[in-house]
Amino acid sequence: MQTLFRHHLMFTIMCIVCFINAIFFLAVGVYKTVEGYAQLFKSITTHEWTYPGRHIAEALDAFMLSLLFVIFGMGIYRLFISPEMEDDKFPKWLNIHTISDLKFLLWETILVTLIVYSVLRLSTVTEFTWNELIPPGIVLILSLAYFLVAKGKKH
Repeated sequence: MQTLFRHHLMFTIMCIVCFINAIFFLAVGVYKTVEGYAQLFKSITTHEWTYPGRHIAEALDAFMLSLLFVIFGMGIYRLFISPEMEDDKFPKWLNIHTISDLKFLLWETILVTLIVYSVLRLSTVTEFTWNELIPPGIVLILSLAYFLVAKGKKH
């Protein structure tokens, strides 16, 4: 474990890149939200519905990806850059002390992101095929795997 702490620069770069990615997806989410509300305004004024909810759901997906990068960046910071920091300096939901804790937190966030993506994809389907069941199937398999692994996790 001591050799990991020698790579302080590598972990710092990982955190910085994660936060840059988080800012990018946050900007995409804001853009999609504005686009959705512009579509809503256009739909109201022209009486021609243009499905603005799709853009707002895509914004939610972008916000979830931004949150995923924030969690990963803060988790790497917490575990490898500043492990001696007190728990009071971090949010309660980020009280992680092992890679396993970070893995479960990321797993939960990825599941929520995939659920949002699956619902968005299913809501915009014009022709339903068996391929449309792949993302919900992935969510089901990952949820079942998470349940089984978390059941065996020691608290």
